[in-house]
Amino acid sequence: SKSVDFTLIPKKLDAKFEALDTDSALRPTVIKTGDVWTKRMQQNLLTKMHEVTLTHGMQKKERNKAFDLLDALSRSGSLPIACAELHVFVAATHCFENSLMATVIQDNINPIEKMEKSMLIVASTIFDLSPAHLLKNEQEEERVVKYSPALFE
Repeated sequence: SKSVDFTLIPKKLDAKFEALDTDSALRPTVIKTGDVWTKRMQQNLLTKMHEVTLTHGMQKKERNKAFDLLDALSRSGSLPIACAELHVFVAATHCFENSLMATVIQDNINPIEKMEKSMLIVASTIFDLSPAHLLKNEQEEERVVKYSPALFE
């Protein structure tokens, strides 16, 4: 399997937004976490779940504990971790010039088509697939090509 550099995804998304989003409706979104987190945990399988509030200092301590555990399990990186998951959270905001009702009634624009185009831009970039591979069948592809031909060039 090929390796993916997840740090490049935001730059790739920006490039695709600039090239394919002719309405300039897609905007990068910065996600900021809160200062205080809630940790849900069990001491062992037989105890009940309980919550702990983590302040900034406690968050740092928990992160260090997690890295220490990872370091111990991999013997300081000498053992490969064959089966692991990495969850990456990337967000973009689709902006309309007017309200939803004004977009539909005054501008005579189908917002679902615009959102679908935005979702195809994002998904095709993240999964490195053409939009045609992301659609269910040829009928869906024909429908989307009508209002977003640039996605399929």
